[in-house]
Amino acid sequence: MAQQERKVGLITGGVGDLGYASAEKMVAMGMDVALLDIKPNAQRVDALRDKGARVLYAQVDVADRGAVQAALESVWAEFGRLDVCMCNAGISMNVPFLEYTVEEWNQHMDVNLNGYFHVTQEVAKRWVADGHKGKVIFTGSWVQDVPYKLIAPYCVSKAGVWMLARCAALELAPHGITVNAIAPGIVEAGLTARELRDFPEFREEFMSLIPLGKIQQASDVADIVGFLVSDASNYVTGTTITCDGGCVVGAASAPK
Repeated sequence: MAQQERKVGLITGGVGDLGYASAEKMVAMGMDVALLDIKPNAQRVDALRDKGARVLYAQVDVADRGAVQAALESVWAEFGRLDVCMCNAGISMNVPFLEYTVEEWNQHMDVNLNGYFHVTQEVAKRWVADGHKGKVIFTGSWVQDVPYKLIAPYCVSKAGVWMLARCAALELAPHGITVNAIAPGIVEAGLTARELRDFPEFREEFMSLIPLGKIQQASDVADIVGFLVSDASNYVTGTTITCDGGCVVGAASAPK
């Protein structure tokens, strides 16, 4: 009996903390992975290969449509297929609303929202042409529902991601393509990890918002990605799985 061909997952922001944890989950599920990221991390790529997976890394700015197109061509050339597209690349910075520059605002929209559009549309076009029923996963955030200080453009971009997921899910469903988002909470990854390490007052404030009483880890998010990748989610589309330890309800009830 011929060996079943391994499925392939693509992750933007793939060598960052959340992207890498999701890649580890996909590899553990028997998948190969394509990692698109603006920053290289050869150690993480090699670690996935050591687990027995085929791994493609491409250095890509997802805000650049041409670069996205070229990277996706390399994915299909390498693997001959793509089954899961996880849009995860994003930026965030802490700046008071009155001090954000137009350039900083636009950068958030270009990467956090437009980048999702570029990747998803290009992948979906190929899937529709090939008659392939793939899965799209967006990394949203609990702040798509709840405003939070100092990160206005991040909140707005993530709210846009949520609406983009629903619109894409509606139009791609007739082609058998599902589109869903995950909304993590306060994850010890990226900028938040640095804040937790360098500013104890941030940890105290964050903890006051989390009813479950512990900071989320990247692996917690990857567990939800694993569900959406699996056949168990085949009838799920156009929704957000909020996996935030209760941040949304915690923020609503926090003392003012």
